[in-house]
Amino acid sequence: MAHYYFDLKNGTTQRDHAGQELRSDAEAVAQAYVIADEVSARPATHQDHARYICVIHEDGHEVTRVPIDIAASKASAPRFKKLS
Repeated sequence: MAHYYFDLKNGTTQRDHAGQELRSDAEAVAQAYVIADEVSARPATHQDHARYICVIHEDGHEVTRVPIDIAASKASAPRFKKLS
C-alpha cells in the first residue's frame, strides 16, 4: 500500500494534505476519476485555466493528471496516462 494525494490544479494548486492509502497507481488513477467527476459539478474558479486532478505518489512523483472536463464525459476520457 502507498499513500496518494489528489491535488486540484486550475490556475492555482489546491493541495490534498490528507491523501489516501491505496494498493496501486491504477487504483489511485481510478480514484482520481471519481474525484474529477465530483469536482466537475462545481463551477471553475478560474475560467481561463484547464482543471486537473494531479495524482501524487507518497514519494513525490506525479503519477498522472486527470482533466476534469474530460472526466465529466468519461466516454472520451483516456483510462490511464502514466507520466515518466
